[in-house]
Formats: sequence, C-alpha cells, structure tokens
Amino acid sequence: MLDKTNIGWDLERNIKNLKQIYGYAEKINYEKGKYRALMHMSNWYMLKRQYKTAIPIFENVESLPIENPDNYIYKIQALQDKASAYIELGFFDDARTAINKSLNESRNLKNDNKFLIIGRAYHLKATLCIELKKPEDSVLFYTKKSILYFQKIQKTALREGKLQSAYINISTSFFEAKKMDSALFYSYKVKSMKNLGLEAQSYLFQTIAQVHIEKKRVDSALFYYKKSETISKILEDPATLKVAYTTLSGLYEKLGNKDSSLLYSKKYSRLVDSIALLDKKGATAASQAIKKEVREENTETKQRLYIILLCIFVLLCVLIIFLWFFFKNYHKEKKERMKKDEILLEKDDELTKTKSIINDAFEEVTKLAKNNDPAFLGRFKEVYPAFCDEILKICPDMINSELEFCAYLKLNFSTKDIATYTFVTPKAVQNRKNRIRKKLNIPSDEDIYFWMNKVEKK
Repeated sequence: MLDKTNIGWDLERNIKNLKQIYGYAEKINYEKGKYRALMHMSNWYMLKRQYKTAIPIFENVESLPIENPDNYIYKIQALQDKASAYIELGFFDDARTAINKSLNESRNLKNDNKFLIIGRAYHLKATLCIELKKPEDSVLFYTKKSILYFQKIQKTALREGKLQSAYINISTSFFEAKKMDSALFYSYKVKSMKNLGLEAQSYLFQTIAQVHIEKKRVDSALFYYKKSETISKILEDPATLKVAYTTLSGLYEKLGNKDSSLLYSKKYSRLVDSIALLDKKGATAASQAIKKEVREENTETKQRLYIILLCIFVLLCVLIIFLWFFFKNYHKEKKERMKKDEILLEKDDELTKTKSIINDAFEEVTKLAKNNDPAFLGRFKEVYPAFCDEILKICPDMINSELEFCAYLKLNFSTKDIATYTFVTPKAVQNRKNRIRKKLNIPSDEDIYFWMNKVEKK
C-alpha cells in the first residue's frame, strides 16, 4: 500500500488513504510504515504549498519513538523538510537552526544516507542564501559543496534527482546575478538529465523562459512558459499557474496577438477568483470549527468553575498575608526601583547614541569604499580597530592594499561590487581572494565572508 499511495493529484483522497495506511501500520506495530506514511502526508502538503499544515506532521515524525536505527534517516529528513517549509514561510532563523541540527545529526548515518543528508543540508543553505539576497559567491559555495556529496551517492536515481535540484539552484543564482548565459547553461544541463520530476520541470521551464525574456527572445520564452503551464495544471499548482497566465498574456501582447493575450488575462482573473473563493470557504470552515471548539471549552469551563473559584480565593488569602508582611519595605523598594529606572534610562540614551554613531560610521566607511577614496583605509581602521589588529596578528607582513581588500570583504561587498569600485576585473578580484585566503590560512571549505565577519571574535 505504501508503494502505491498516489491517487491522482487529489490531495484530500491521498491524505485520507495515507491516514488509513498509518492506522494499519500502528495496528501491526510496523515502525517503518508509520514513518513512511507520515512523510508521504507531509510531502503532499508541501507539494500543494500548504507549509503550515506540513510542519506539525514533520514534528510528529521527529517525536515518534524509534527501535530500528535504519529508520533514523526519516527523522533527519523530516527536520530538513521542515527547514524547507520555514524558508518558504520566511522563518529564516528557524530554518537555519533546523539545517544545522540535521548536519549535526548526520554523524549517526552511513553511506548513501549520510551523503544524502549532508548534501541536502548544504543545498538548503544555498537556498537560504538566495532568499536572504546573499552574494552569489555564497550561494555557489554551498551549492558546490552539496554537489560534491550528492556525487558520492551510489544509487543512480537518487543521485541524479539530488543533482538536478543542486544544478537548478546554480541556475537560479546565476539568473539573480544577471549572468544569463551561465543560468541557461545549467538549466539545459538539468533539462538533459533523466527522470526529471514534474515539479522540477515546471520550475526549470519557467527559469529558462525568464532567461529568454531577458534576452528578448519572446518566441522561446512563450514555448517554455506554455510547457510550464501544462505541468502546473497537472500539479494543480495555482501559484505557478498565476505566474504563467500573467506572463503569457504579456508575451502575446508583445507579439501583437491580442486575442491570446486577452484569453490568458481572463484565465488569470478566473484563477484569482477561484482562489479567493476557496480561501473564503476555508475561512467559513475554520469559523465553524472554532465555534465548535468554543462550545466544548465552555462545557468544560462550567464543570471546573467552582474549583477555579476556590483556588482563586485561597490564592487571594495568601497574597494578602504576603502583602502585609512586605508592606513595611514598600517605600524603600519604590525608591530603589525609581533609582534603577533612572540608571536604565541613562543607559538607553547612551546605547541610542552609540548605535547612531556606529550607523553613521558604517555609512561613511561604505561611501568612502564605493568612491575608492584614499581616506577609506584610514577611516576603516578607526571604525574597526579590532578587525585590523586581528588581521595583522595573523599576518604581520600584510601590506595596506591587502588590508584594504580585507576591509571590502568585511563590509560584505560581492566580487562584482569590488571590481566596480576598484576599477578592476571580477577575475582579478577572485584571484586576490585566493591570495588572501592563502595568506591568512583560511580553510578552503570555509566561506571567506563568514571568516572575515568572525575574525574580531577570535
């Protein structure tokens, strides 16, 4: 039953079927069956973009008791899938915590399972960098690490599936960086792979279409958005369909095909209306459920009312006794509180002033850097003395031009930005990064930006 869970693309029928399977697994105490049934359920909710519904199921998987160590992989997968849901919902700190925890838990795994989990963790870190608008260097750094682990997986189907996701991440990163040829190269690399899933195809075709739009190739963009539309209908994915309909309407308008443009504009309007209707029905159902819960709570409250009142009465008596004992010290405590409040207010004022000075100094240093001003390094040393001291401790013979380059990295300027502000090529900047990495003994597997940010704390 677990191997034949899908009943078309109907969410409710599939969830009902999986709950039934979970019940069977519980009756015969089949541990792996329970884990797999819950993971299938959560994956359906993720596929339908119902992330808030999926998260409690992931937490159920994490809390299930385990007897067979082979099933531990499901707990870590649930942790990583929960991180993915957090990313989609914008809870980035929670996502980061879940990813790091999965990396830590991976030490209990072996062979393909270990390579899969570590690769997925770095893949999620890359996705998180994309969402946080980090420099493309950071995205590529984590994506390349994920590929290294995915390539070690022995099972062909599993290896290819994970590599597809990693290459899609690289393609997205290059697209965001406006490097369209590189984005197209990796997109076609994924497209040529076998066993490409429907969801990956839909996302991939939209990425390729967007690249063609940037390159003013309207016909090619139209072709790939039509393919994405077909798959989105199969997946019943309204979010992707909305993007496809509105973009296709615009593309047909550019081609002068007013009828097709109007057709897709109407499709978009009908889809938006249907989504609004579903949301309204969902709100009505939720309201009815809430009313039912309130009625049940009221019944329970009436049964416990006298006990609660008695507890409150006893508590009030105790409070009165304590107040009587401590009344003598009331005025003294009040004066102490007032004095503390004054001190806190003074500290708050100092902190506000300090923050203002730091923000002004940062903006000033950033402006000097962008203008390639000769005064940049001197002012940077004044604002970040601890950083400069630590760098010189590690490498006393570092010259000013190298220290200035480290300052650009500390300010989190990307390769492209540094090249623009210092009037050199991106390749020259990358070469300087490599030389600085060697000179400061920065490990090859560590992000140079993260290293620079934590150097003051060493």
